[in-house]
Amino acid sequence: MPKEERTERPSPAGPARPPDQSWAEGAEAVGAAESALPYEPTTGTEPAMIRAGGTAPAAGTPAPAAARSKTGTAPAAGSPDSGSTTAAREGGDATSAVRMGDDAPAFVRKGGEATASVRPGDDATTPGRTDSEATTSDRTGGEATASGPSVGTADASARAVRPVGAGSEATTPGRTGGEATASGPSVGTADASARAARPVGASASTGAAQPVGAGTPAGADAPARPAPRPGPARSGGRTRHTVAVLGAHLGGGMLAAILARAGIDVVLVDSPHDATTPAGETTVPYTAEVFELLARRYGVPELSALGHFGQLPAEVRRTSGVKSSIGFVYARPGAPVRPHQVVQFNVPSEHGESHLYRPDVEAWVHRLAAGHGAKVPQGRPVFTEVRGEAGDFTIELADGSEVGAAFVVDMSGPDAPMLRRLGPDPALRPLRHSSRVLTAHLRGVRPLERRVDPGEDGTPWTGGTTQVVFPGGWIQLVPFGDDRTGGTGLTSVAVSLDAKLWPQRSASAEEDFQQLVRQFPDLEWQFAEATAVRAWTGSEPWQYGANTAAGDGFVVLDRSAVRCDFTLSRDVTLTAELVHEAAAHLIAAADSGDWSVERFRPLESFQAALIEHGDRLLRTALTATTDFRLWNAFCRVWLLHSMFAALSLKRARNDALATPERADRWRELERYRGAGLWFPVYPGFVALFDDMDRLARQVADNRLAPGVAAERIFGQLRRASFVPPLFAFGDPTDRYYNFTPLKRVKVLLWAKRRAPYMVHRVLTRGATVLPDVER
Repeated sequence: MPKEERTERPSPAGPARPPDQSWAEGAEAVGAAESALPYEPTTGTEPAMIRAGGTAPAAGTPAPAAARSKTGTAPAAGSPDSGSTTAAREGGDATSAVRMGDDAPAFVRKGGEATASVRPGDDATTPGRTDSEATTSDRTGGEATASGPSVGTADASARAVRPVGAGSEATTPGRTGGEATASGPSVGTADASARAARPVGASASTGAAQPVGAGTPAGADAPARPAPRPGPARSGGRTRHTVAVLGAHLGGGMLAAILARAGIDVVLVDSPHDATTPAGETTVPYTAEVFELLARRYGVPELSALGHFGQLPAEVRRTSGVKSSIGFVYARPGAPVRPHQVVQFNVPSEHGESHLYRPDVEAWVHRLAAGHGAKVPQGRPVFTEVRGEAGDFTIELADGSEVGAAFVVDMSGPDAPMLRRLGPDPALRPLRHSSRVLTAHLRGVRPLERRVDPGEDGTPWTGGTTQVVFPGGWIQLVPFGDDRTGGTGLTSVAVSLDAKLWPQRSASAEEDFQQLVRQFPDLEWQFAEATAVRAWTGSEPWQYGANTAAGDGFVVLDRSAVRCDFTLSRDVTLTAELVHEAAAHLIAAADSGDWSVERFRPLESFQAALIEHGDRLLRTALTATTDFRLWNAFCRVWLLHSMFAALSLKRARNDALATPERADRWRELERYRGAGLWFPVYPGFVALFDDMDRLARQVADNRLAPGVAAERIFGQLRRASFVPPLFAFGDPTDRYYNFTPLKRVKVLLWAKRRAPYMVHRVLTRGATVLPDVER
């Protein structure tokens, strides 16, 4: 198709306004946020992050829920920090720390192939495949390397060939390796208690702390597993685990791995909904940075592979896929897609964003958790009931056995058993963004680029995630595997529909989908030969959020407490964010011995804030579907928000890692700042997001025309000092984003010369502390 004229710009709806004034209304918040901060750090003022005399909050101190309110107040006194969780960051003996240097096992080495063996008979494209017979050696990607002596170990050569995560007893082969080894110091470790108090990555000889993660050499500086931590008081004489995590999916597996690595006696229990509940399957650069934070802060370096596609095990890469772009195609009922109503962002991420085939990803994360010491019931029976009370819960399993735990983290999904304990009021509430969601895995989906030209500046739609947007809804397409364009390629399809505009017309979710796509010529062609290999599911309403999350002896998190759309990678991102926050609170509770309800109120408030942010984002997105001009503006603000969230989180993480001697070094990542952000970020981004939400609400209430709202957003993008002009986000006709190496250099020059200081420091290397201007 011919390339549209660059001068073409849709005329805004509503009365005409002078070009230099149409953006001004509603820009006060962004302008005020910018004027509140100087371009350079305050002269002669010591940054608050390193101010002398500052003390970390006492570990385990209860704090009010308001501590994480969106007003940007300081973190609750009970917020965990690395000072109270030092031992948690160390992990186990030297052989269980999978390192990211030259001697690391290949499945976590950048670009390396997995050493975990591919299971015989596996079909790369078979949907729903689970790991049924994982051996000990492939549980964590093979054997540990023998490079360098192990920390505090006299028999390093013997332990060097032990499978990663192996303890004093051999595990039983089986679906998950059977019952994991008993908690306690590994064989040959004589100084476990001394090592437990050493900072992450501390040298055995000097105790000098070293950052853990990419580039950490194997051997003497490897993090060590802390001594087992005592749990809450237990009644009776039966053996109880300290923590039970209900839900052996991505979130539950990551949390169990982190807690086990921290020396907490944790058992990971399968939920009846793990294999049947639809889940998010895409990442963005911000998601990858959260995975990297989990790996570096909690000493589980394998988790960084979830944000670096090339480092995932071969069997996971084989069924998943690299995500090289995110594209938006605007469609109207009864008409073909217009060539100038498409937007595509091609972001050559340093991570390699992913399409995650969840059955294989979750099987790998489950083996990872077991390899780090999490207990797993033999044969992986699902739980059927939870009895008892705080300190003495009994979890009944489908095979008739029981598991005991003092504290329960319920991440099991729909019908979560711990929700019933949260009081007489309804445990879940519908969110304001309430839509009907249909999902399936299909084969035979025709490549959209054969019908809708991505343009000479674009790349094939099948190279990344594609969202087909139309008034009142969207369809997200996620291709898996290498064969993305052939008839055997597997594609995940997730549909979100405003029930008022798109009421249910059939009792069958599949027939409902077919009736939908028949109204769009390009979609009807695309799905003409598609067949479902994972059955269609449908739910109305789909979204929900928990009214409360902390109870006596338990918390309710992730898919038990919230369900959102899969668009814009919100599902996977939210899971990673909640695991990061929950791990800090659980480890601090284990350190302090305080497992009270009040101890977990800040975690409850944090989860509620992220639920509210996701609800606002999706509600704004649904309003933006009413007009391409508004959607064109919305998706640019979303991308800008996501990009700078990733860069700001990376900056904050590196600041913390650069000061290992500070007890409160992670404190800057424990304060909610609005717009879904919980780390230092330039306030202009929060103000821009908030103003976009305000304009969208005016459009939804018919108080503002979509075209006028779009022009105001574009005007702010053109004039905000924190938006690199090279991005051209303020130009509605510049609909292709390709960040070439030359553009990267130009952005760095802009950042050094003209950007506000807080934007400059997330785009360039430099200072490792924040200026005292945001507090």
